[in-house]
Amino acid sequence: MHDTTRDRLSALAAVVAALVPALAVVATWSQLALTAQDLYTVGFRTVMVVGVVAAALVTVRALRGHDRVLLAFALAVLTWSVAGLLPDAVWVLGTVLFIAARVLVFVFGVLLVVRTRTDTAPTADTIAGAGAAGGRAHRVAAWAVLVGGGVWLVWTVVEPVLYGLWTPTQDWLTVLFAIPQTAQFVAFVGAAVVFVPPLLRPVGDGARRLWETADVR
Repeated sequence: MHDTTRDRLSALAAVVAALVPALAVVATWSQLALTAQDLYTVGFRTVMVVGVVAAALVTVRALRGHDRVLLAFALAVLTWSVAGLLPDAVWVLGTVLFIAARVLVFVFGVLLVVRTRTDTAPTADTIAGAGAAGGRAHRVAAWAVLVGGGVWLVWTVVEPVLYGLWTPTQDWLTVLFAIPQTAQFVAFVGAAVVFVPPLLRPVGDGARRLWETADVR
């Protein structure tokens, strides 16, 4: 009972951690930084703190469970959130942490896809079992993390080279800025989908029991 509760709490922390970078992209798309700058600044820092706390909890769980897949994810969100909290005066450190986060997300995607292809056991009702073979949604989500993380990482190298060779117009800048943002969004939404099953399974089990015991079906 305690293990199940702990697994669900860990899954909740992982889902929250995954949604933090995804919500940051949504905030950018909605242009909150331009329309409500003060609110955006406070909200952004608050979300980053939530990301740090959630990622730290998942990191502890990954270390205790010796789960490399989970650890890569947790460290990715942790480094990304910490980088978002750093002041402009240490932008070099922030840049290094942001790049490290992209590398870790890609590593997480690779490990996740490998797990879905090699693990033949059914998906466990634990956060450690997330990504195991047996669920199409998990496999699709794993590939979403891998592809999104890969594009996000590759863009780190492509972007400075591209801007060095070409001066894009404003319209093209909008498109080019959207590429890494979309990749980041896809990768972390995919991660959230990977970790959410332990939270949804009690709802499904309850609905199934209600259906089985109903007088009229």
